[in-house]
Amino acid sequence: MRYETSCGEVFEWKPVPLPCKCKHCKNNQALVRLEAQRLALCKECFLKFFENRVKKCIETYKMFFNVKKIGIFLSGGKDSSSLLVALKHCFPELSLIGIHINLGIKYHSEEVETLVREVCQKWEVPLYVYDLVKEEGFSIDDFVFTHFKNKICSVCGVIKRGLFSQIARKLELDVVCTGHHLDDMLSTMLNLFFQGSFESLIRLTPTLPPLTKGQVKKVKPFFTTPEKEIFYYAVLREIPIKPLECPHTEGENIPGKKYREFLNYWEKKNPQFKYQALSVFTKKLIPLLKKSFKTEEEISSCKICGEPTSSKDGICTRCKRKELLSQVEKTPLELSWEEAQKEKVRIFPLEELPEGVLEKRKNAILKFFKPYKKEKIGIKGENLKLVYSLVLKLKKLGFEAYLIKT
Repeated sequence: MRYETSCGEVFEWKPVPLPCKCKHCKNNQALVRLEAQRLALCKECFLKFFENRVKKCIETYKMFFNVKKIGIFLSGGKDSSSLLVALKHCFPELSLIGIHINLGIKYHSEEVETLVREVCQKWEVPLYVYDLVKEEGFSIDDFVFTHFKNKICSVCGVIKRGLFSQIARKLELDVVCTGHHLDDMLSTMLNLFFQGSFESLIRLTPTLPPLTKGQVKKVKPFFTTPEKEIFYYAVLREIPIKPLECPHTEGENIPGKKYREFLNYWEKKNPQFKYQALSVFTKKLIPLLKKSFKTEEEISSCKICGEPTSSKDGICTRCKRKELLSQVEKTPLELSWEEAQKEKVRIFPLEELPEGVLEKRKNAILKFFKPYKKEKIGIKGENLKLVYSLVLKLKKLGFEAYLIKT
């Protein structure tokens, strides 16, 4: 099994027996080696070890205290899908519901939704889908026409987070879960630390209580679980996962990526490094910061949507981002062959483009298309997903580009 994350990190693993017996049951052949714990475990013992750790994290931080209905936000990736399956095994008595936000990203969002539906059907968990285009009339793609065109991931996060409480209220949930894991938390902590964003660092907790009435508690049951082990779990539980990289993240410098590389480098030298780093942050640094910084914010209701906001002008960040879309002129990102001819678009067949351009490397794209900067550029090819992601990349680099339908 090979899986590439949105950060460009590749996980590759084939479960083959190790030359030793399982350290827990002493009977079966070991299949998974956990360097940090100095354990070699068989399939059954690893699954039990993994799920027990998730359960312990939930109990330690009282994530599910006095709750009956739990929502799990599903992105289609290995982390959130694995979380749903783990919770199904750990808490069979609780009512679980999967939640998916279809972001309307062409040649991507429908594939993701299909994968999410497959996971929920396999483990018999009901699914609620919020379609952004149908519900609100815009898609994440539309932000390529704004000055946030090179910060789509940031905008996407704001748009999704703003829906958490709204969906939770509609479904009458007691708590919502996200698939953020140990590596996510540490890379974010390091990023905020070196930015000097200590107030934001303080809020990075495994359990985030409601700020106001009408909000719901948000929890991260994978807070102490390494990403690599989530991948092992997904493979051994035979969870339907496959890399469906978002066209907006392909080739982009994802926030926190350099810190992931830093963490992985030191983990090779010290297998317990990530756990040690998390302990320093959560048990020493963050408590110290809480004494030094006032973390209470003045919360009011957004003048537009009514959701909680700490903004001084009374308008939440989500509504401000949506307002941008009404201030820009949106043009089609796709043209038919006839429309392209009428608009005098210079068309490039996908198969004739250089390798660097196909890999969406910024310098290669700029070098190849520079002579056509003042022209309308069209890309055609059978792989519409690849064509579309290249068109988005060109658009972000300032070119007037289109996918040409033939």
